[in-house]
Amino acid sequence: MWYKLLVRKKSWPVGGRGDKTDCGAPNPPCKPKVLEMKSTIKLPQNLLGVSSCLTVGLMLTPFASALAQDNQMTLEEVIVTAQKREQTLEDVPAAVSIIAGEQVREYLNGAQDIRALAARVPGLNIETSNGRTQPRFYLRGMGNIDFDVNANQPVAMMFDDISLENNTLRSLPLFDIERVEVLRGPQGSLFGRNTNAGVVKIDTVRPDQDRNGYFTVSYGSRETLIGEGATNFSFSDTLTARISLKYQDRGEWIDNVSNGPGDDFGGFEEFAWRAQLLWEPSDSFRGHLKLHGFDQSGSDPNVFYANAIALGTSGVRPEFDEKIASHDDGSVATLDLDHIGGALNLQWSFGNGMTFTSITGYDTLENFQSADVDGGEISFNPADIGMLGKQVFFGVATGDGLDDLEQFTQEFRLAGETDSLFYQVGFYYFDEDFDLLNQDFLNPPASALVTQQTDSMALFGQVEKTLSDAWSLTLGGRWTDDEKDLTVGPAFPGGTVTPDSISVSDDFFNWDVAVNFHATDDTSYYGRIATGSRGPVTLGRFGFVSSAETEDTLSTEIGFKSNLMDGRARWNSAVYMFKNDDQQLTATGGAANVNQLLNADQVNGWGVETEFDVLVTENLRLMANLSYNDTEIDDPDLRDDLCGSAPTCTGLDPVVGMRLGPFGPVTEVSIDGNPLPRTPQWIFNFILEYSYPLSSGGLYFNTDWNYRDESNLFLHESIEFVQDARWLGGLRAGYRTDSGMDIAIVGRNITDEIVVEGGINFLNLTAFVNEPAWWGLEFTARF
Repeated sequence: MWYKLLVRKKSWPVGGRGDKTDCGAPNPPCKPKVLEMKSTIKLPQNLLGVSSCLTVGLMLTPFASALAQDNQMTLEEVIVTAQKREQTLEDVPAAVSIIAGEQVREYLNGAQDIRALAARVPGLNIETSNGRTQPRFYLRGMGNIDFDVNANQPVAMMFDDISLENNTLRSLPLFDIERVEVLRGPQGSLFGRNTNAGVVKIDTVRPDQDRNGYFTVSYGSRETLIGEGATNFSFSDTLTARISLKYQDRGEWIDNVSNGPGDDFGGFEEFAWRAQLLWEPSDSFRGHLKLHGFDQSGSDPNVFYANAIALGTSGVRPEFDEKIASHDDGSVATLDLDHIGGALNLQWSFGNGMTFTSITGYDTLENFQSADVDGGEISFNPADIGMLGKQVFFGVATGDGLDDLEQFTQEFRLAGETDSLFYQVGFYYFDEDFDLLNQDFLNPPASALVTQQTDSMALFGQVEKTLSDAWSLTLGGRWTDDEKDLTVGPAFPGGTVTPDSISVSDDFFNWDVAVNFHATDDTSYYGRIATGSRGPVTLGRFGFVSSAETEDTLSTEIGFKSNLMDGRARWNSAVYMFKNDDQQLTATGGAANVNQLLNADQVNGWGVETEFDVLVTENLRLMANLSYNDTEIDDPDLRDDLCGSAPTCTGLDPVVGMRLGPFGPVTEVSIDGNPLPRTPQWIFNFILEYSYPLSSGGLYFNTDWNYRDESNLFLHESIEFVQDARWLGGLRAGYRTDSGMDIAIVGRNITDEIVVEGGINFLNLTAFVNEPAWWGLEFTARF
């Protein structure tokens, strides 16, 4: 039943996933924890709905407490690997949120991609300007709006203990997921470079001796067909395997009116697979081999809509219809991706309590995607300036292609413990190289070939000292050496791109100090000071070469974690502040379809996060989380280009100069004091799960509602270029039998809310939007 969730417990060795105890070895036995607190949060007027939901939750708390006296059902203990070992959530002195595998599957209904996890936990935003590929992660306001595939991100994505650095590698669909852990705040000591905002850690279901199989198929709006399944195979007491598959297909549903009637865009076909082999010949050795692949094709990576925003307003104009586009260069639109990878995890346990772990990862990818970026029909009539679907004077149709991207990672780790001390030390190596084609279809000589090579190595360690029954102290540190080389030149003979090259390198040390205090059996408080770094970065889009220095983050955080009402409720909260020196920022567009790297002297931020989970009754569960985040750029000399061509947007920043761009004069504005882009102040998530038992199964009803506040799309602020505030709702209602059969009606974005998700600021008021409502029927069999 759903209330038995949150995570399946696994038995893994220390340093990988350790021997199973109440907390997961090598930790001491777990201590459940409680906290009785009253808190009032004042919310802005546009969050009255959020306030109402929280009020309902608080009103239900005494009711659930009374029920707890008669029913001993509790929330299952949450086990995480946020510190590269199994621990209870309460024993980790940092802000960690969990999205259970079943919740991930619900969010992905309707062929959603990883962006469906945006705003599902405090402080998390995910977006992309490349459709279903190259997701960009933001935590506590820190991210990177750069759409180039070689951009550095301050949020790492760990997929089965392997860091997938390039955004294109992160396009993998999610299926057969055990859990997603979101680690907020710098994670530099254990996870290394480019984790100064945090880590999104994804763990898939591993092989075991039980069958643990399922098959699901669904069909719904826009001719969307989804099939997914997984099962274990046991060859002996020591050798097991697991096969997982996912197929998704969607028909074209957007009509490009420029080429006559008929749907042209929006369709895709995806197939992903994963094969795992687990060998446990003895108590002292474990080997896990994983291979995975992903093939994706489609008609358009992202559909742009010219002048979807009206001058002087925000959001899509009233007459906008997401099912209609007007692309005179729509024939170039394509999406193709092929990704193959694997990982080998070897773990040796020694009799003295020590464990040695080796984790090797290799991924290779080829990808090409192109689009009519201006999003409209070319016109030479000045009267068409600002008209929906029209692009005046010149067009832009470009594509980007990765050729033989290869990523290799190797980690060695030694871990052990004594009665009052846990320690781990390790070595990490990262190597990546690729060729990137920037293709200009309307001006082929301007196409560029970019080659980049990255090498990084690190030494790291962590110690946790138990000071008393209540107090523990954690210290961590990591030294990293980073090198990056980039060259650019013409992509084709006779090209006009001037050859250029740039090399950057740096070495840096990150550290963290944390104190954990178990005040009672059910309550813990923690404090943490940590640093993190985003290594130096280079860009060379269409021959425009730029670089940025290492970005350094210092973060301070305090929080509490508690179990309430005899284990039927859980409440965790944190308050944090951070300071970034030399923050890497990307000035996108403005003068042309290029990106420029900048370093801001300083960026400051602070925020509050809270999560609440309660079993109201045996059949009713409520989950809610809320976060507030405030960021500010502190650099009086930092400038950005305002919108580059007619109609220019309505800027809100002080004008500090003018310069000549490739298509005419460009206005420069000061961005000192602005918030970081794509940084909503308020994020709220609410989930209700209800079941009604019957003789041989039961009915159930689940609904989730997700709010994300508005934020500016670019470094500069304007009236028009705003990522809209939005409420997205999901629903699942069905019947589940005791034998594992499940049939349900599912819906995503059930209110059909269409909002601006991103824009192009060097051409008119072009925007792209979220997906419309999706409804479908799903059948699942578990065995």
